[in-house]
Amino acid sequence: MSFRITNSMLSSNYLKNMKRNMNNMQALQNQLASGKEINKASDNPYVASRSMQLNAEISYNKQYDENIKDTSNWLDTTDTALSQMGNIFGRIETLLVNSGNGTYGDDEKSAIQDEIKEKVNELSQVLNTSFDGSYIFGGTKTSSKPTTVVDGKLEYADKNGNGIAKTSTGMSIDLSTNPIVSSIKPSNNMKIEGIDKSGSNITVMVKDYTNTPATQVTPSPTIDLTKVGTVTPPSNTPETLESLFTTALAPNFNSNDAKEAVSSYSALDQISSSLEVDISQGVKSIYNKTAVDVLEFKDKNGKSINVSNLLSDIINNLGSSGDSSNLITGNLTDIQSVTANLLQKRSEVGTMQNRMDSAQSNNETQNYNMTDILSKTEDIDFADKTMEYSMMQTVYTAALQTSAKILPMTILSYL
Repeated sequence: MSFRITNSMLSSNYLKNMKRNMNNMQALQNQLASGKEINKASDNPYVASRSMQLNAEISYNKQYDENIKDTSNWLDTTDTALSQMGNIFGRIETLLVNSGNGTYGDDEKSAIQDEIKEKVNELSQVLNTSFDGSYIFGGTKTSSKPTTVVDGKLEYADKNGNGIAKTSTGMSIDLSTNPIVSSIKPSNNMKIEGIDKSGSNITVMVKDYTNTPATQVTPSPTIDLTKVGTVTPPSNTPETLESLFTTALAPNFNSNDAKEAVSSYSALDQISSSLEVDISQGVKSIYNKTAVDVLEFKDKNGKSINVSNLLSDIINNLGSSGDSSNLITGNLTDIQSVTANLLQKRSEVGTMQNRMDSAQSNNETQNYNMTDILSKTEDIDFADKTMEYSMMQTVYTAALQTSAKILPMTILSYL
């Protein structure tokens, strides 16, 4: 059974095909004008999703590149500062060797002493080097200087720039410049002498100055850091570091003393902290050296050296009542260990710089590859699209010519 083909059907099919041809031409015109395979997500959801993913990854990679460049500049500054410190201790070593000259009298040693005192100030200045507004040797305490000089002694600094002396047994507070307690307690003559952290506990070292010499108070107050933020019945408020200090120091010390202790402890905790930077997807790298790395270390024999105490000892030994024989023995050996430690830190910084260079090279390669994939994903081939458009024009012209012969003539054709 056959159907009758009417003029209306011919006209309808012609218009439908012409619309399809013109839509195809419009799509090609948009692609040629924009240079992109798609102009909206509905054109091709898969390509749109892939394109968005690649653009996001390229954006992340560009930020990683910026992180690497900033870190490289930071490390360059750190290396320069460590080099300056090496020069300082090199000069101190030379002065110690000179001090062993048997012809040197008190005047010559006094001159050496004055120069080393100035080197202490210079060392503090280098340790307070900043980059882009951040103190590079201050750990996470980047907004305030990590060290200061108090009465000729190099000390760590709290957020207000006041000195905090730290010994091998913990933190000893300089009561003359940064008092944890404003004065000896009238009740029992107690003073906070130091703070030491071991695991999750902080031990506050307290001495009783009722008698001379002062005696260590035992047991020392201990603060359990695991309680910070927890609720201890029957209290309905979370514990804070300040409240834990206050509880541990009561009744001999007031809340102001506790606040000062918290501030000093927090400053030291920040100075010894590491800084990390994202250099690739899921990859972090530590990139800083701290004042603690420079001032506190163990030499090759396992001996603990505190640079601040060492410099103070040298200055004292250069005085009239000092042990001058120790200058060219123990002091000189320790200074040489300080120089060796600085060389090791510079080597570590150099390793970090090499890692940054490698990471930057890898990121640049990834950026190039992803950009190439993105181009192949969303960009058009102009030669191919031009040929397609030319073919569509030919099809469109042929359709017009064919329709002119197939569609029925009307009375208008005779006018």
